[in-house]
Order: sequence, then C-alpha cells, then structure tokens
Amino acid sequence: MSRLRNVRIMVLDDHRNMRMLWRGMLLGFGIRNVIEAGSARDALEQLQQTDVDAIIVDHHLGDMTGSEFVEVLRKGSDSPAPHVPIIACTADTRRVTIRLMIDAGADEILAKPVSSQQAWDKLVTVVNNRRNFVRCGEFFGPDRRRRKSPYFGDNERREVRDSGCFID
Repeated sequence: MSRLRNVRIMVLDDHRNMRMLWRGMLLGFGIRNVIEAGSARDALEQLQQTDVDAIIVDHHLGDMTGSEFVEVLRKGSDSPAPHVPIIACTADTRRVTIRLMIDAGADEILAKPVSSQQAWDKLVTVVNNRRNFVRCGEFFGPDRRRRKSPYFGDNERREVRDSGCFID
C-alpha cells in the first residue's frame, strides 16, 4: 500500500465526522498528506495555494453541490486544478445524482457507506490509471469509456476526429 505514500489528497465534505473517517482511512493506506475542506469555497481557496493529486468530494455540501464544485473545477476560467482526479462519494445514489456527478466530470463514483477496499481501488485507479480527458460540446472531463474499442462506421460515437470532440 505504500505506492500512494507521497500522494496529496483533499477531502471535501461538510460533515467533520466524514472528513475524519476519510483521514483515518487514508492514513491507514499510508497517505500522509491529507487536506480537509468543509465547504466548496474553502476547498477552492486551498486549491489556489496547494496542489493536490486527487480530491474526494461529497455530493451534498452546504454552499453548493458536489457536482457544481466539480463543474467549477473542470470548466471555470480561473480554475486552480481543471485536470485533478476527482472521486465523488455520496449516500445519494439516485440515478439523477450519479448522472450529475458524471456529467460534471467526476472520474469515479463511490456510494456510502464505503469500504476501505472500494476506496483503495478507486484511489489507485485515478492516480495510476488515469483516463484521457475529453472536451466535447459542453462536457470536459475524463473519457467516460473504460475500454478502447475499434471504430465501427460513420455513426459510431467514439470517432474523435470528425465529431468535434478533442482529447486533452
């Protein structure tokens, strides 16, 4: 588990107990650089001062939703970290909430309650096996496809060159 020892993780959750739970789990993984933020505004201010390797964000925050925060990071003209890996973690697993997080540009989604194995797997994925970023229409974020597949004709959505989509 020492592969992530030097990784700096930000935990954004408006509940102090959840931030403490995440801190304990991350420390158990050997991660010593854990930054906590209790609000999106606080997180954005800290990101202006400090680089992070990944962010874990709850969906229900006091000042904005997690999907709004992700969208600000991905698309904001003055964003301090548009390409940072983001793991959304929420107890609200309604389809609409998950879709909001994906459409905002979250890399991965975790449903609460979270096991340490699930958290470890998602962290390793976003840190060590990052997907390419895509800019297509209003979307900017990690490629939603997890597998490469060949091009199968003119109506195939995955064709990048002629679709107006670009890989960052």
